[in-house]
Amino acid sequence: MAANNYLSNITFCPGDVTALRDLIREEFWSDENLRNYVNILRVKNGEKAGFWGDLDDVGVAGAGCNPTYKDGGLANSGKTWELGDWNIALKICYTVLENTIAEYTLNTGTAIQDLTSGEFMDVILRPALEKAMRVMMWRIAYFGDKNAENITDGGIITDGVDVELFKACDGFFKRFAAIVTANPAQLTAIAANAQTTYATQKSAILGSGVATGILDTLKFNAPAKLQGDPDGVILLTGRLADALAYDIKKTYNAILPWEAVFEGFDIAEYDGVRVARVRIWDQMIDKFENTGAAWNKPFRAVYSTIRNLGVGTNAEDLFSDFDIFFDKKDRYNYIYATGKIDTMVFDDEKLQVAW
Repeated sequence: MAANNYLSNITFCPGDVTALRDLIREEFWSDENLRNYVNILRVKNGEKAGFWGDLDDVGVAGAGCNPTYKDGGLANSGKTWELGDWNIALKICYTVLENTIAEYTLNTGTAIQDLTSGEFMDVILRPALEKAMRVMMWRIAYFGDKNAENITDGGIITDGVDVELFKACDGFFKRFAAIVTANPAQLTAIAANAQTTYATQKSAILGSGVATGILDTLKFNAPAKLQGDPDGVILLTGRLADALAYDIKKTYNAILPWEAVFEGFDIAEYDGVRVARVRIWDQMIDKFENTGAAWNKPFRAVYSTIRNLGVGTNAEDLFSDFDIFFDKKDRYNYIYATGKIDTMVFDDEKLQVAW
């Protein structure tokens, strides 16, 4: 965060607003709660996650004495948590608030440099940090990639974006890609994603029957054990969700009713399966996976269960408290937080994706 970006763009004169509480918050990110979209667990680095399933098929023809006994077994598998580290480390000098609206909140005398309490910290900076952390968790959990690279270096991250923002752990989209590479039947291709401009991507997804066809194919091709799970849900990028609603209206003259079941989580039902609109995915694709001419896979659908999408941490919660302190020697204010995170798809067979 550049030092001159706190409140330097808000000019003021005598008679203007003098209370930070009167400023209007400018929203760049929707505030979906990650906890509603993943299964958060407390784990240790290197800890094994073991899964057992059904017993081998039993019951062969025949009866009577001296039956033939066979060895049996349970379906089982194991994965390992590999927790990666993240940190937030910021510093701020009081001088960046001079000649801004926040100057009215500064202490006086020797204490002027200490920003650790007061209206600027309580009303502006701390809430902004808390929201930035929630956005960070979304970015790492879904878009994380230990090998992230910018587009000019052969990757998918928008040029100019710091790739270190993604390297704490591999996120779900990378894990989904590995699963469908190993089993291509679990991927439903979306032709509109291959278009090379924003305009052609949008026009392609809005073709008659396109969005409904994607959802129909996604459901039909999903593994049987997923189709039969009552907790199954299809998570959609906002653009694909809107295209689905548009297609239903134009093709079938019907309305897809979205219901906000809690903040940031809009659901509807399509052919007996819950669908959820995840607009923060679109916002991150706009910012982090964008060539300047087209988006990287703007239309995505993930059919699974929430409990199948695990996010692990070694602490009580993903969201650490901030350590905010003032250094009396260098007169800077420091903000620090750190934690560990990893992602895991528990059952690969309970997944079908489209992009």
